[in-house]
Amino acid sequence: MILKKINNKPIKSLYVHIPYCDHVCFYCDFVKIIKPKNDASIDNYLNLIEKELKSYQDKLNEIDSIYIGGGTPSCLNNLQTIKLCEILSKYVNKQNFEFSIELNSESITETKLKIYKFYKINRLSIGVQTFNNKLLAKIGRVHSRDEVIKKYELARKVGFKNINIDLMYNLFDQTAENIQTDLKYIKKLAPDHISWYSLIMKDDSIWGKKKLKLPQNDEFFDEIINNGLTELGYFRYEVSNYCLSGKKSIHNLTYWNNSLFVGIGLGASGFEQINGNYFLTKNTGTTLNFWKETETLTEEDYFFQILMMGLRLVEGINLLFEDNFKMYNFFKDKINIKIENNLLEIKKHYLLCTKQGFDLLNEILIDFL
Repeated sequence: MILKKINNKPIKSLYVHIPYCDHVCFYCDFVKIIKPKNDASIDNYLNLIEKELKSYQDKLNEIDSIYIGGGTPSCLNNLQTIKLCEILSKYVNKQNFEFSIELNSESITETKLKIYKFYKINRLSIGVQTFNNKLLAKIGRVHSRDEVIKKYELARKVGFKNINIDLMYNLFDQTAENIQTDLKYIKKLAPDHISWYSLIMKDDSIWGKKKLKLPQNDEFFDEIINNGLTELGYFRYEVSNYCLSGKKSIHNLTYWNNSLFVGIGLGASGFEQINGNYFLTKNTGTTLNFWKETETLTEEDYFFQILMMGLRLVEGINLLFEDNFKMYNFFKDKINIKIENNLLEIKKHYLLCTKQGFDLLNEILIDFL
């Protein structure tokens, strides 16, 4: 067995958080604030982002992707959008670079799409959640199905060839028929990539603070979604992510494959390495002043992170990489129990979930804590 060393790894991806929103969705627990009317405060925030990026000096020279998330990055006005893109464009320095931005359809305009295109943003991620207008209203979204379709088609017209749509299941009063309708619109629009997540009630969301309870139909909906997308030609490569041929998310794969990544902006998280030690980072504070807090990972924490992220992939964890193999040896007894229970398996040099295990991933991981 040839083990590939991955110590002193380069940083492979950059996440930039834009916390501003025109409205707040009931289920969202990401760091977000209502967009201020004062443009100067947003300009100041963008200046802080630029300052934080410069602090990394040449450490971002080998990144393969940038992801602008939020919040709602598309709610920035044209001048703010240009400023953000100017700040980030210098890091787009190789072929096959993936440069993504999250959008809400109500703030998509042709001008903004052309700005994105000019600055080499080549992947859009549009928050759809569902194509059912009644369900959209219940979860606090302000767009309609028709608006999503219109803005999606506009993005295609402007020339974007890699578009993801975010969808959700396990919504209040959602039915199998609703999911089938969503699948019909997917067939019509043919997005290149689909992220379809179960709605989870997070404590810091509006609903979470009200202690609302969601129905738990994950396995029921997951089967309908997986079968439906497979019939439409989509390839499932991660628990909640599907793509057409060759359109996997390069950025998200850096998370699942245990690569190093940097988080820039308020609320952004990162995974970095200094002098051989791994640590997690998170920016805390306010949009006027934020700073990094760090948590050094123990060996067990690090190995659990490899397991937790890697088992999300259908392909699993490549045990030919040295750190992955060390993780396998560290958890070997527990892994063997899961193999005996037909929840995990080893194929060639990959540790992965069985079909049964894939449906019970959270329960599997609890036993490794």
